[in-house]
Order: sequence, then structure tokens, then C-alpha cells
Amino acid sequence: MSSWETFTWITVLILSFGSIIVFVLFVKDIRQILKKFQKEK
Repeated sequence: MSSWETFTWITVLILSFGSIIVFVLFVKDIRQILKKFQKEK
């Protein structure tokens, strides 16, 4: 493997882990937002 391929794979891993973390945080926030929204009704 060339250094360019290694760099590409590392970037792909970082991006995929980052998006998974953001998604998990988003799901947690959505639950709290929905609870607040239901209380207001």
C-alpha cells in the first residue's frame, strides 16, 4: 500500500466515526426536544 492509500483510509475512518458520533448525539438531543414539545401541548 502506498502512503496515499493509507492516508485515504485513515481519513475515511475518521469521517465515518465522526458521523456516527454526531448521529448518536443528535438522537439523544431529539429525545429531549420531543419531550419538551410534548409537555408544551
